[in-house]
Amino acid sequence: MPAVVDLFVYGTLKRDFSNHRAFCARALEIREATIAGYLYELPVGYPAVRIPQERILLEAGPDPTRDASRQRHHEASLHCERPDEGWGSVQGEWIRLPDPARTLPLIDALEGVRRAGRGEYRRALVPARTQEGPRALWVYWMPQLPPDAHYLPNGAWPART
Repeated sequence: MPAVVDLFVYGTLKRDFSNHRAFCARALEIREATIAGYLYELPVGYPAVRIPQERILLEAGPDPTRDASRQRHHEASLHCERPDEGWGSVQGEWIRLPDPARTLPLIDALEGVRRAGRGEYRRALVPARTQEGPRALWVYWMPQLPPDAHYLPNGAWPART
């Protein structure tokens, strides 16, 4: 099977949003998914998520192809989903993309991922719930939220009124 990478997206990379066509148009599959965490809307108009540190299976490495293969290894170990223990649920999409060596660096750049954790966002592998069962998906998360970030209690962006 050719190399693929699975992402959990919850903002502008979702279908029908501004960055989907440029970065995810080659998606092989798109399905609904949820992860444990808290979702916020930033004053700049896009969202950010906080995730429980204990739910991080793996931090992104320097080699996108290796990250995709390590994702498969971790997915095989997800026998059952642990309770979220007080964390909310973030709604989004599971997007399967081909060619991690090409697709991940472009999305990492869009999200401001920098090596050694210096960027605005980081990429981490986390357990996700899907209709097909638990999956290990990469998510872009923000370790330091700005003080004026607005919490979205329903876990969906854009905020529903």
